Amino acid sequence: MNNNGIEIELKFKLEKDIEIFLNQFDETSERVYQKTVMFDNNQGLMQTTNGRIRLRQTGDSVSLSYKLPLPSETVKKEIEWETKIDSWKVGEELLKAMGFDETTSYEKYRTTFQYKGVEIDIDEYPFATFVEIEGDEDSVKKIAIDLGFSLEKALIKPCDTLFNEWRASRNLPMSSHMKFDSYDK
Repeated sequence: MNNNGIEIELKFKLEKDIEIFLNQFDETSERVYQKTVMFDNNQGLMQTTNGRIRLRQTGDSVSLSYKLPLPSETVKKEIEWETKIDSWKVGEELLKAMGFDETTSYEKYRTTFQYKGVEIDIDEYPFATFVEIEGDEDSVKKIAIDLGFSLEKALIKPCDTLFNEWRASRNLPMSSHMKFDSYDK
């Protein structure tokens, strides 16, 4: 995310083996388990505004975020405000005290690294693996092309939407929770 609170990224489904993809880079970070839970209030504020309040744990680190998609035809742009917090329990209690309850959740493994001035995340969800390239608009497009991705195949939809589209394509019911032990049930 850049300093003005706007996240710009391109996301692509990784069609080849993750190890083959990672071998083209000199350094990558450790693969880390990540748990994310979205919250909304009784009035459905996040649904009506298309925003997201999320609590996320990555390893031992916990963060609280607000995200709101912005109009864009070529890249995914979102307002993103995020802060680290002391613990998952503190985040849950804070959100509950403000009238927010859990609505959806997902888990994944993430490998993050820097490449030519942009951040690249490899996100291994239960149903598919995606590459996210984050930086300024020109850089993310250039790096995507350098890595062999077609800009026409960039994905703008959030992972939970892609997950439920995947489920629908297999005649599975919609699911609010994407977990490794039950994603295809």
